[in-house]
Amino acid sequence: MAMNKKIFALLMVMFSVIGAWADNGINSPYSRYGVGILSDQSLGINRQMGGLGYALRTHRFVNIQNPASFSEADTLTMLFEAGFSLQNVNFKEGSRRINAKNASFDYLAIQFRLCKGLGLSAGFLPYSNVGYSFSTTSSQGTNEVHTETYSGTGGLYQPYIGLGWKPFSWVAVGAMGSYIYGDITHQVVSEFANSTARSKVYNAAIKNYKVDFGVQFMAKLAAKHHLTLGAAYSLGHDLNAKATLTSTTSGAIDEVTIPNGFHLPHTYGGGLAYRYNDRLTIGADYTYQQWSTSTFFDQGETDKDDRISTGTDRCKISLGAEYSPNEVSKNLLKMMSYRAGIHYAQPYTKINGKEGCDEYGVSAGFSLPLYNSNNNYSHGTLHISGQFIHLRPRSAGLITENYLRLNIGITFNENWFMKLRVR
Repeated sequence: MAMNKKIFALLMVMFSVIGAWADNGINSPYSRYGVGILSDQSLGINRQMGGLGYALRTHRFVNIQNPASFSEADTLTMLFEAGFSLQNVNFKEGSRRINAKNASFDYLAIQFRLCKGLGLSAGFLPYSNVGYSFSTTSSQGTNEVHTETYSGTGGLYQPYIGLGWKPFSWVAVGAMGSYIYGDITHQVVSEFANSTARSKVYNAAIKNYKVDFGVQFMAKLAAKHHLTLGAAYSLGHDLNAKATLTSTTSGAIDEVTIPNGFHLPHTYGGGLAYRYNDRLTIGADYTYQQWSTSTFFDQGETDKDDRISTGTDRCKISLGAEYSPNEVSKNLLKMMSYRAGIHYAQPYTKINGKEGCDEYGVSAGFSLPLYNSNNNYSHGTLHISGQFIHLRPRSAGLITENYLRLNIGITFNENWFMKLRVR
């Protein structure tokens, strides 16, 4: 009971911090395009390892990147995971530099075993985020100044539930269903010194489903050597989004319905993980998303025709490693798990017809077990990691972004299914 009270108190503190500091965690002009800035579809340990996850299997943490991993759920315990992040973003355009600070809620998840070989996980995390506000000023003729103000808010969110089943010792399969929902709003206001302002507001409301499938193959190479291969697939389909464009000029309002708003991409992923003596794990992942089959409302300049544009196919490569010296040791440094990783990702949208930004990232962190002083049993783990992400434009004239991010997460491991022994 005392530990349950501690869990409740810690969750309340975490969400109070999120409520006080966080909007949607994004302040980027690149969120004007597509469905916004794509969120990491990963939890605490994955982020520490550069986004690695397709071949990871562990009963200590939740891994949503491959639902087949849910089958590794522990027999006696219920896992609770939650996390948030704090970040500083540096924007660079020519000689100009601007900093912005944000915080965001990242994920909430549970996992437990239903029966032998069958595990269940459910949770909530963002899918994408939109957040920006900036303006440009130019001269239109001799005396007239033209100012355009751009702003956007919203994003897509993803509650999910999934099952993982291990029918044999060497293979596991899984499926995960999500409900994608959210609203995205973009606004452009044009103001002229000698004339009436005009504005355009684009709004999209999205409510649809998302389905993911996964498989993992496990092989014991030698007494202390194990290899896992993992693959995952996410179904691409039309989201049937309801989108409208409202234009206002000199008091006159014109509203247009935009068809073919958004389309989820077919996503293919594969990876491998080598584990030695349950202490050292190294792995690699590759992800391919068919965004070229997706359509978006093109947030072009206000003096151009609004139109529907297509995305560009995106690949992501992740490399990561984990070292856990001795989780049952009484030495603090040996109890901790240490992780690090790197990743590279291509853009999935075009920026006013130009190619977007390549993403380079490096991450490192540790996980610290939280022991109960009464019975010396670990009831949770604290995850802390740092990330540096560099967005490098492929085309001239675009903004360079650098993210310095602190990720904080916690996993509670509660003995909900342990049978009481009566003497």
